[in-house]
Amino acid sequence: MMKKINFILIVVLTFGMLSLNSCKKRKANRSTITSQDNAAAEAAFNDVFKITEDALKDNDLEKSNVSLRSIGANCATVTINPPLPDTTFPKTVTIDFGTTNCIDSYGVNRRGVITAVITGKYRTVGTQISITTQDYYVNDIKVEGTKEVTNLGPNSNGNTEFSVEISNAKITYTSGDEVTYQSSRIREWVVGESTQGLFGVLDDEYDITGTASGIDRNGLAYTMLVTSPLRVAVLCRWIKKGTVEIQPDGLYLRTVDFGTGDCDAAATVEINNNVYNFNMN
Repeated sequence: MMKKINFILIVVLTFGMLSLNSCKKRKANRSTITSQDNAAAEAAFNDVFKITEDALKDNDLEKSNVSLRSIGANCATVTINPPLPDTTFPKTVTIDFGTTNCIDSYGVNRRGVITAVITGKYRTVGTQISITTQDYYVNDIKVEGTKEVTNLGPNSNGNTEFSVEISNAKITYTSGDEVTYQSSRIREWVVGESTQGLFGVLDDEYDITGTASGIDRNGLAYTMLVTSPLRVAVLCRWIKKGTVEIQPDGLYLRTVDFGTGDCDAAATVEINNNVYNFNMN
């Protein structure tokens, strides 16, 4: 009798554990967390490059005869070593937002330091830009990592392309949750390359293709593939359009759609034929 009771107890416990695990997997399969975390990492490092690009344009390091005040310049102190008008390279460009939050012209709170080491002017074929962050926060979210950008010259469409490698990246939310991320991309300058003056800064847009991988805030590893180019713009903090496929380990494939070109934080993710809305905030 005792053996029979023990056997029944084992069966009940096993069934209960299987049911619990099945419930957890169903919940995980409906979760948009991985998609949100990947989008946050994408936006953070697009933003880091945008701030760097602004500083290069401000200080005549994009091309000859360009020196304009950037959108975010009201918060940052930019220093260059060796200092201009010295024309030798490499140069180290330090963009320092200070140790307390400052609201920039985008309406974004920033603090900390972005450092870029450049081997030539931004538009010069072969120029390499290595960007790192130090105690850098955007709206109190910490952004860490290295971004390596290389000017590959014009492609078959006549648009300048850049290879972009992101490594050792980590996003730390205000809750303390962490996301790790790395990616390999091609960035094509599709709008604004030929325009001059102030409008020549403000109208720049790029299409991004490539792959990424990471670990979301719940500790789940994933891979990502851009299936339709991601459009980013100087005047927009968010990805304006494009689609990606995200494959979390052991879960359904996610298809993320960033919209058709509006500058907003809204995106959708399709999981097993179900569509969910989320924000990149």
